Amino acid sequence: MSRNILVVGQSHIAAIRSAARTRRETNPEAPRTRVIHTLEERYRPEMEGEGPDARFGPSLVETIRDQLDRHDPLFASAMGGNFHNAIALVQHERPFDFHLTGGSPLPLDEAAEPIPEALVRAALEKGIARDLARLRRLAEFGPFIHIESPPPLRDDAAIAVQADAYFQGRGLEARGVAPAGLRWRIWRLNSRIVREAVEALGCRFLPVPATLCDADGFLLPHLAGDATHGNEQYGEALIRALEAMA
Repeated sequence: MSRNILVVGQSHIAAIRSAARTRRETNPEAPRTRVIHTLEERYRPEMEGEGPDARFGPSLVETIRDQLDRHDPLFASAMGGNFHNAIALVQHERPFDFHLTGGSPLPLDEAAEPIPEALVRAALEKGIARDLARLRRLAEFGPFIHIESPPPLRDDAAIAVQADAYFQGRGLEARGVAPAGLRWRIWRLNSRIVREAVEALGCRFLPVPATLCDADGFLLPHLAGDATHGNEQYGEALIRALEAMA
């Protein structure tokens, strides 16, 4: 039976919010999908404290609790999910690559410096430490389903055109987009780290549905909202995937 859904997260909820709005306008009587963007002004401070003991601010806690109590929704997370792009979308000043345990669809960049997977993992774990703290705090409200962040686009040219100012300011125009294989490997390793953390909390992990990816696991171009996020059609597919897990 269909039920309400609540998704808590940051930028990746935009696609879900857009799809949910269209659903509401099309069928106002159907169960609702609601989102909470934790970085909105109304929830400041989003978190209080630093490190593993950081906690959600009071306004955010009150809002999440209110939504859960009033609507008894399927509880989902879209926390974080963009740090891997921050370190891998733009070609590094000193190009690197790594072998991913379990393999990957595209070969390593032979011109790049090979580095150990453990080194990449350590950098990712450090970079997403606050996201992992958010997940721990979210689990205090009850079990949730964490939605995997969108896989990378394959097309370098499309990324360069759609990338926002953040990436332009990190040398995109000068150094270009990093090789697709490296971007995919870092996204996949990031997902493994997050999945391990989510399942250790007793929660579930929702992988990106295979129907949204090409044969190698890259995001289908028509589902991209920009260089790193999905669009409304992508958000609708995620809502359907959540409903199938209810």
